Amino acid sequence: MALMGFLAFCACSNEEETGNVTTPTGAEQIISLAVANSNGASTRTGRPLLSSEAKQTIENVVVYVVDNSTKAVAYTKEFTDWQSTSVDYGTNDGRSTDFVLESNLEDGNYQIFAVGFHNSSSYNDVKAALVTEGTFNENAVLSLSADGGAEEIFAGSTEPFEVKKATGFKKEVVLNRQVAGVYVYAKDIPYIADATQLRLVASAENNRLVLGQFANLNLDNNGENNNITTAVVNGFSESTAFDKTLVTINLNEWFSSIEANGTLINTANWQKPSRYNGKATFEKGSVFGGEFVIPFAKVEETQTLKLQLTTAGGEVKREWNVNLPSSETTTYTLYTWDTMTSAFTSQASVTEDKHYYNIVRNHLYGLGDRTSDDPGSGTDPEPTPDDNDDPVSLDNKHEIELVVNDNWEVIHNMELE
Repeated sequence: MALMGFLAFCACSNEEETGNVTTPTGAEQIISLAVANSNGASTRTGRPLLSSEAKQTIENVVVYVVDNSTKAVAYTKEFTDWQSTSVDYGTNDGRSTDFVLESNLEDGNYQIFAVGFHNSSSYNDVKAALVTEGTFNENAVLSLSADGGAEEIFAGSTEPFEVKKATGFKKEVVLNRQVAGVYVYAKDIPYIADATQLRLVASAENNRLVLGQFANLNLDNNGENNNITTAVVNGFSESTAFDKTLVTINLNEWFSSIEANGTLINTANWQKPSRYNGKATFEKGSVFGGEFVIPFAKVEETQTLKLQLTTAGGEVKREWNVNLPSSETTTYTLYTWDTMTSAFTSQASVTEDKHYYNIVRNHLYGLGDRTSDDPGSGTDPEPTPDDNDDPVSLDNKHEIELVVNDNWEVIHNMELE
């Protein structure tokens, strides 16, 4: 699911059900966790982004029960092999678990936070960023390691609640994706001498991710009809020395020889890069690139995303604007991280422009329709119209449309100009 799944509650023999909520009858203090996971193999920077399919591959989930007044950590629980210590739930490779606190909390007001991340995460010292000398950092700032790009990480929290040690409780924690995603799925690549790369470039780029302003939304649909009314840009940068290139596609990986067939690259020389064997299928003649990105705010009067056809050295031979479709230019409340105050600020009634738009948390921005990692079921299909697997054509295009989308909170189908 786009947002990490809603929690599956396990009924115990000493509990009774009241409506849709399972309430302990004794003094048990129970926490329910759910994360929509995939069984796909992870890499140094987590799972690859291959489509808008709802999935994740995190291995670690850490839970903190925090005193609501002092932010002191009162209880910690860590899962280091989430796949084997959780059970199936939902329809999108979901995983969930309930657990009972080994020692009950004292009377007081508490809040529960949970974070899910990969082994060998490209974010430096995740747990160290979350807790400092026993105090939980509600707006933890994560930096990227020198050899790692942005990857998936999930987080969620409950609202503050009162605890009575003698009566017990059962609380749910929903973990949501904290990054955005972008992909380019294209065909009909123009042939221009010496042009060997497609690049998706941005008006801004961030290298710090802020875990805060959590949303605990139960999203039933992967990027569709979720009625989201808020959006979060939970990133900032401590450097301006970025090339602002989000995705690079090396055409030499997709074509054994780059030759002309009229005005386009000859698809007779198409080949799928070997790294996708057994993992993904693509329409023959197409190219693909996808990445997770730290959310960033739009730059006024500057096109947010552009697709460029370039030489290996970066000389731009052709360029398209990547636009937000008019159907996606909705009005919402936006939360952004203020580096001056080290806090999130909100702005009501934000309306996107098709050229200038925010890249927000748990939204997927995609060129071309691609709803599955393996739409060909193991075999790369010949080009045929398919609403679920339809790369965008770059032939005679001047403008591109994006798609913002386990479940992803929102999926946007972007447009080319």
